[in-house]
Amino acid sequence: MFQIGQKVWHRDGKRSGVVLDCDGDRVFIEQENGAELDFPARELSVTAPAAATPAHRAAASVPYSMVDRTLVASDITPEHVRVLGLIPQRTVQAVAAVYEKRPRAGKFSALDVAQKLNLIAEVTDVPYRTMRTYSDRPGEMGLLMGKGLADSQKG
Repeated sequence: MFQIGQKVWHRDGKRSGVVLDCDGDRVFIEQENGAELDFPARELSVTAPAAATPAHRAAASVPYSMVDRTLVASDITPEHVRVLGLIPQRTVQAVAAVYEKRPRAGKFSALDVAQKLNLIAEVTDVPYRTMRTYSDRPGEMGLLMGKGLADSQKG
């Protein structure tokens, strides 16, 4: 069977992710965009199938933690919206201020959910996956983000 944390691919080559859990013949994975799926174990492999897209084949040679995590609007799920809503308001305001000081940036409020999460991750140095992990502990998430925000202001 598969191990938690192991990178796996669906046999169609279009989906891949990291194993979160195994329950009998069901394997629960998290895709790079944060979406969670489950499949019968027989439909998954630890090697990218020949049908895999070039991006999925390239990801096979890169450790999971190093895969590009830039979100786009089509990636957004209700879970992303929920996590964004749990980010401490002071952190969101600080990130908005940093963003709006950039030349030709516009208003932070005009950004979509994906753009806001990407910007928050960039400025606080806290990736979305970590935000989601700490979403049930907003105090700890705020501390992580506050440290990252303070560090980004030093440079």
